[in-house]
Amino acid sequence: MNSQHYAVRSTCTALLLFACLASLSVVASATTGERPATCATRGPASPGELHREWILVGWEKHRGDSPFDFRQRLGHLYHWNSDDVRLYDTFDPQHRVARSADEWASIWTEPFTTLREARHSVLDGPDVIDGGTLSASTLEFAARLETSAGEIIGNRARTSLVWECTPAGWKIVREHTSVRIVSREEIDTIVPHPDK
Repeated sequence: MNSQHYAVRSTCTALLLFACLASLSVVASATTGERPATCATRGPASPGELHREWILVGWEKHRGDSPFDFRQRLGHLYHWNSDDVRLYDTFDPQHRVARSADEWASIWTEPFTTLREARHSVLDGPDVIDGGTLSASTLEFAARLETSAGEIIGNRARTSLVWECTPAGWKIVREHTSVRIVSREEIDTIVPHPDK
């Protein structure tokens, strides 16, 4: 075997070995749950902190706010292109299961637009299980809702979110919220109005 043929063969072997190692790395990432660097485990872009933002910023509404725009307020938190989205909240009188973020937005835009106010407090959590490419977070919150007629509706809710790691960071693909209505006295204690 001449030296030129040996050099070509060595180069091909090295390239083949590199390709095998690269593919093994991809398989290992898939099986061990490694994620792209865009998915944080700590800090404001982590599932727990995003869950707090979801309730304390996204669903919050104050008097004088512009009409509720789901995509503007919460759009960055949801996976808009996944077929795996399933979203449910017992507070929906029709108990629908949304299979897309668009469908979820269509359920909640009108009711939240008609509210005068929606104020929230986190009571417990968030608690997070980090599964690598998927993470789950749970928290309990209280909501003080004021209708357009001035009626105060208080509730306590426990919510569970499943987050998928995407190149753009964590995105919600599953949501389940169970709501319990509470008295006016209880909600005024848990979520006091700023004027009080």
